[in-house]
Amino acid sequence: MTAPSLDDRDWQMRSFIYEFFVEHERPPQYDELARHFGIAAAEARLAYRRLHDHHALFLTPGADRILMANPLSAAPTSYRVHVAGRSLWANCAWDSLGIPAMLHTDARIKATYAYGEGQASYAITSGTLHGDSGVVHFPLPFLQWYDDLVHT
Repeated sequence: MTAPSLDDRDWQMRSFIYEFFVEHERPPQYDELARHFGIAAAEARLAYRRLHDHHALFLTPGADRILMANPLSAAPTSYRVHVAGRSLWANCAWDSLGIPAMLHTDARIKATYAYGEGQASYAITSGTLHGDSGVVHFPLPFLQWYDDLVHT
């Protein structure tokens, strides 16, 4: 069965989620979304599900909590992005570059290598990447990323 289409209100809610996420360094709970839009908590919860079903955000498996609103992660990861006076988690190396791009601002990024084998530091200044040379590895081809986005 196909998920119902997203309407203008859903997209407004998604925008609010991103703005809240950046401002508070965490995603809003569905009751915070409900208060902001003057709707019932159950309606906000359904909006989260619709957005999840359309890959407009990703919920924690088995829960109605936002896990990811790409490129932002609600859970600590190996990629910490310091941007606009805030510290945000990115889902992966690619998303660590996506946060400053999304916000059109400079950033300092700290990344922990897989298996805890050191850290990398890099920055975005005026849209240009600066840092030591390194390698970014994507374990799955792009076409398989949504099979298990958390693992990817």
